[in-house]
Amino acid sequence: VVGADGTVSVVGNRFNGESNDIVIVRYTADGSFDAGFGVGEDDGTPNGVVNISLGEGNDFGTAIATQADGKVVVAGYHEEGASTNMVVMRLNADGTLDQGFGTADDGTENGIVNISLGDGNDVARDVAVQADGKIVLVGDSVVADGSTNIIVARLNADGSVDESFGQSEDGTPNGFVATSLGAGNDNANALVLDADVKIVVAGSRVAEDGSSNILIARYDANGVPDATFGASGDDGTPEGFVNISLGDGNDAARDVALQADGKVVVAGDSVTADGSSNFVLARLNADGTPDEAFGVSEDGTPNGFVSTSLGEGNDFATGLAIQNDGKLVVAGYHQEGESTNIAVARYEANGELDQAFGTADDGTENGIVNISLGDGDDVANGVAVQGNKLIVVAGTTTATDGSKNIAVLRLTAQ
Repeated sequence: VVGADGTVSVVGNRFNGESNDIVIVRYTADGSFDAGFGVGEDDGTPNGVVNISLGEGNDFGTAIATQADGKVVVAGYHEEGASTNMVVMRLNADGTLDQGFGTADDGTENGIVNISLGDGNDVARDVAVQADGKIVLVGDSVVADGSTNIIVARLNADGSVDESFGQSEDGTPNGFVATSLGAGNDNANALVLDADVKIVVAGSRVAEDGSSNILIARYDANGVPDATFGASGDDGTPEGFVNISLGDGNDAARDVALQADGKVVVAGDSVTADGSSNFVLARLNADGTPDEAFGVSEDGTPNGFVSTSLGEGNDFATGLAIQNDGKLVVAGYHQEGESTNIAVARYEANGELDQAFGTADDGTENGIVNISLGDGDDVANGVAVQGNKLIVVAGTTTATDGSKNIAVLRLTAQ
């Protein structure tokens, strides 16, 4: 996430020799560690880095958001024994845990919220902060039959559960919405909030034939599926949900964003007839129908969708951002043989690859940037637009000793 002051904050995890800890790194606008963040931490990390362990077991940070007051909200999960719980924490602008957040007696110190919805594994995968300071989470939870359901949750600004959200009689506690669309697995990977505080969720669901489809859902501010979204689709899903299959292979949405006009854009990947995976980009109208003016082509992909192959091998899109001029930036990675490289693509507002982007002779067509940081695997996991002229990408690179390092890079957008 990019702050208003130009700082770049990245969340992930680091192996401490015995287990994984959540790590938050903040960089200044020039890419150096922010010396005012994580100062004085007696954890062996330099200033600019905060390392958080929730106890024995593995901790993973999956998403990060900033508040208007500069505080940082991090979501993820904690593994201990056979159980996995959702975790949310809030840091002050200097990287210390916010002692006014998550003060409930949940086994964690102040500043951290631990959420268990039952005996199964609960994982938070994305987080967003409403204008009123309430925090929205999406992820998934394993239920009694072993399948996963989508979970949408909302916390008050102090980290307590918002009892006014998701009120139902389905056995899920207030503050949480559980969604099952059938006997298979339903997973949420990303969310975005619209101007009406409706919650747009993107992920995947497993169809009857065992393949996965792209799933996009919209909930109103109370946590109820929005009956005006996806209402016209004859796809076997209830109102409020859109189910998208692009063929016989697996399709999944990894990130979601909203255009200024309310249209929904999702990025992910799709397995094609030859068994390889391509970038896939889709745009829906505000009512959940495919935008027929997007991705118009003769490549066999229906209007409303764009499929991009970066060459032989597999392509996976993991992050999506929209520039102020409406162009769409997608980050991910390309696997070919034993090599994996970071890939960034930019599309015009109509879904065509931007011919003015990525014009270097890197083996890819115009519109695509291929980045290798060495002999090891390089993967992009997220992307953000900084101002009007810069694109920031975060992920990992594998060093010569086989260990993974955090990689953050910035590209010029114009």
